[in-house]
Amino acid sequence: MSFKIFFSKIKYTTLVLVMVIVTVLSTLALSYLISGEIAIVSEDIAKRNFREKYDGTNAELTRLESFLGRIEQIVETSSSVTELQNNFKTWTSFQPQQLDSLVTWQHLSALENLEPLPAITTLQDTILPLNTEGHFFSVVKKQSFLVPVQKGYVWRNKLTLVTPKKDSLFLGYDIALKDLQKYFTNVDSKSASYAYVFNKEGLCILHPDEKLLGKSVFSFNSITPKDTVGITTGTEKAVVVKSEYLELDVIRYLQPLKLKQASWYIAVSSPKNISEENVTKIRQYTFLIYGISTMLLVFVFYFFNRRIKNQYIEKERLLKEKNNLIVQNQISEKESTFLQLQQLKEQINPHFLFNALNALYMLIDINKEKSKVFALKLSKLYRYFISPPTNNITPVEKELALLNEYIYLQQTRFNKSLVVVILGDEHAVKNYYIPFLALQSLVENAIKHNEVTKTKPLTITVTLKEDGIEVVNNYQPIAKLQESNHFGIDYLKHIYKFYNVTNFTNYQKNKQYICFLPYIVVK
Repeated sequence: MSFKIFFSKIKYTTLVLVMVIVTVLSTLALSYLISGEIAIVSEDIAKRNFREKYDGTNAELTRLESFLGRIEQIVETSSSVTELQNNFKTWTSFQPQQLDSLVTWQHLSALENLEPLPAITTLQDTILPLNTEGHFFSVVKKQSFLVPVQKGYVWRNKLTLVTPKKDSLFLGYDIALKDLQKYFTNVDSKSASYAYVFNKEGLCILHPDEKLLGKSVFSFNSITPKDTVGITTGTEKAVVVKSEYLELDVIRYLQPLKLKQASWYIAVSSPKNISEENVTKIRQYTFLIYGISTMLLVFVFYFFNRRIKNQYIEKERLLKEKNNLIVQNQISEKESTFLQLQQLKEQINPHFLFNALNALYMLIDINKEKSKVFALKLSKLYRYFISPPTNNITPVEKELALLNEYIYLQQTRFNKSLVVVILGDEHAVKNYYIPFLALQSLVENAIKHNEVTKTKPLTITVTLKEDGIEVVNNYQPIAKLQESNHFGIDYLKHIYKFYNVTNFTNYQKNKQYICFLPYIVVK
């Protein structure tokens, strides 16, 4: 025994030395790879942040701009100034509440007292050639532009209209840039990156710093007018710059927005998450981690030696565990037999038999031929009850056949108050196995615990799926619940537990009771 321990020590010592050498070499190689990988990861994160920020900002601005198109549709369908005013007010009243603090709708204010048409404010804009065929109004201008006001700037979207009498008027909506900035802050409050939007003249339209709204981007940012020349949507070229907002290095993407009326650009900046100092720290931490790993290997070597000395004790322990598993298996088999007997007693329900015989008695005088069929199916059903399989599982094909017999008996009693639907390909699952009387137990429970009347029919759907059978019934519990020992569900849980099947589920949701019976694989 001592020679074996000696040679084992030599073997494990050599193994530990090899592992230490591999650890040191791996540390050196990893330290050189970290810098490049960090740069790649940082750029990938920035690109993903850009795409999310771009898509979200473009979608919101497009939605706000699209109101102008809807207003144009309202204009085309209106046949008078009064009707236009009413249609416009009606449409704006149905807009979401969240727009109340963002959008200022520019109604035809001069028409509120139904004043004559000449009293409407006339625009000084040049009127384009008119084309009023089929329409009362002609749209001569559709504009989206920024307007300076007393408290900053507003984004104005307006339509210039002309009536058949050559009178000019306009309507549309304004969005203050400060309100637009607050709106986007609420929409995208958890993003790690930030974005700012500006037009081709450089006027800042959106920025997380409210003080920069309305200022020239070219004056406070490294972006120049040349940067916007020739760029197209989809050109995702990143540059590393100093952020005027975060005051640290960021990865910036610049692209035009996909707006119909406005020529705007968006710049998205993401922090360059890991700097050179961080890389140095990571290298230090890497060496520290591998140093600790080396010490752990030494301790592993020590415990390996102890394990060699105690190998016979370990073998004895494993032998005892094996014997315990054999005993537990015997106990499980006995428990399975007990459950089978208990289940058989429960399923042969005297209450069901009484109801079935009572229904048969009533049926004899009404329809003798049907009563014969009823008696035959009841006989087949109880013959199946008293012939349980030894392993408590049975093919799905047999369970479906039993279920059809059981449904016939129950529907004879409840008529159209009970609806049972079987969905799926029965032929495809006929060789799968489920617990004995599983489907009959679930249908019986549904009838027992729910109302089954003409006004409240009970619908049970049995769906044959690839991995199991789903049984669903509408949940309409009876006013006075019957006492139940929950044997049916407990029986199914024990069977699945015995066969190590863990995805059996039963629950109540959205006025439905749902039970899923997974198939059991027979080896």
